[in-house]
Amino acid sequence: MAHLETPTVHRLLASPLGGVLDTAWFERLKTRSLRREFALQRARAAADVALGASPREYLRAVGAPPAPHLSGRIESALAAYASRREAALDAADRWHEVLWDPASSVDDRLHAERERRRAEHRRRDVADVFGFLVDDHLVPPVDYAVPAVDAVRSKYHTDLAAPGEVYGVSERLPRVERSDWVPGPGTAEYWLRFPTPSPYVSDNAVARVYEPPDAGDDLPTLVFYGGLGMVNDCAAYWPEEAYLGRALASEGVRVVLPDAPWHGRREPLGRFSGESYLARAPESMFQLYATAAVEAGCFVDWAHAEGSTVALGGVSLGGIVAMHVAGRCSSWPASARPDSVVPVAATGDVDAVLVEGDLSPLLDLDDVLRGAGWYPHLHELGPLLNPPESCGLDPDRVFPVFGRRDTLVPPHTLTATLDAWGVPAENRTAWDTGHFGTLLRSIRGDLAPVVERALAVDVAGQTTPTDAVTP
Repeated sequence: MAHLETPTVHRLLASPLGGVLDTAWFERLKTRSLRREFALQRARAAADVALGASPREYLRAVGAPPAPHLSGRIESALAAYASRREAALDAADRWHEVLWDPASSVDDRLHAERERRRAEHRRRDVADVFGFLVDDHLVPPVDYAVPAVDAVRSKYHTDLAAPGEVYGVSERLPRVERSDWVPGPGTAEYWLRFPTPSPYVSDNAVARVYEPPDAGDDLPTLVFYGGLGMVNDCAAYWPEEAYLGRALASEGVRVVLPDAPWHGRREPLGRFSGESYLARAPESMFQLYATAAVEAGCFVDWAHAEGSTVALGGVSLGGIVAMHVAGRCSSWPASARPDSVVPVAATGDVDAVLVEGDLSPLLDLDDVLRGAGWYPHLHELGPLLNPPESCGLDPDRVFPVFGRRDTLVPPHTLTATLDAWGVPAENRTAWDTGHFGTLLRSIRGDLAPVVERALAVDVAGQTTPTDAVTP
């Protein structure tokens, strides 16, 4: 049977070549490239709301200064992007018609998925279209609209006193819909969706699921959130799909990879994937954590209904979500609580990361927060930004992974919380890497044993007896 393929780039990164990249120079190169990557996506997101507008109006939507000498090039770029956007929207419409139609054939679904993914990747790969604007330093990495300190204090004064309400999961959970499946490389892949119960967004929570083709009724399940700015299966290559979804499914583990709020196919019009998380910081940050945490509880509940032991994990931004769930889930319905958590390259002290980490100056966030008066008041939002001081799970069921040389999310901002929670030293995996080196190690397969330990499974995917796993 024909099936989807994992891109060659993954096989290269998972090979010994990937180990060559796990160096300090690559870490610096990748970190410095973030500003340009974000600016390119800012240029694309502005085009989504400025097609048909004049070059001057487009630059205003981007947040860039006037550039009359570039008018001709901007008009050509907008025309080129318009055709890509139209093709992607058409492919997405066909995909929705086919994948959620119980009468569709496997071949029809496979074709629709290939076309959607190809068109979405081309729409977002815009260095050849808008690169000239970014290289001339006209495009900012983020279009900020940071709220004033007093406004946020007033709006959230009640929530700051009772953050558990913001992160609470109701006994009445939304009904989860499941699409039909497409064949992957040794996997069956399908999608889940449900209306988000969060008050901060108004769309559907969505996730892609990977299972062995002959999945039984009691697969152990990993629910795993990606990092900031990821577009997930709107890109040709999605690392988490390859090193977790398809790799672990072949070992008998179901893997659920959700789109975080404002990411991937949940990208708001006029914003690129993840921009909304930064644009209204710090308010938008805890809004995303709370939304994703509540949605994670819904995905965990769905997996438990399938008869599964469930681990919740995430990398970077997704790891922060996992930390919030670990800290706050004790008051949730039992079915919504994960049996273990695997936070990767995460933090328990978000306000410290905003001050000390390299991402804030790289994206001008430090200047914007300072200009809005947030320094030194970020700590006042600690009850909403940060996981609580005690863990809502048995600390023995927390399996953190971090890089000792991480400068984007300094490791001490995680280990202090792990110490306060009483997470055993033997549960902690520290690699001699930076932030992106942690991802490279994961791509090369080093995260899989941690997940297997969290799920209490052997390499064949069979659950092994342990008193530490919640039934």
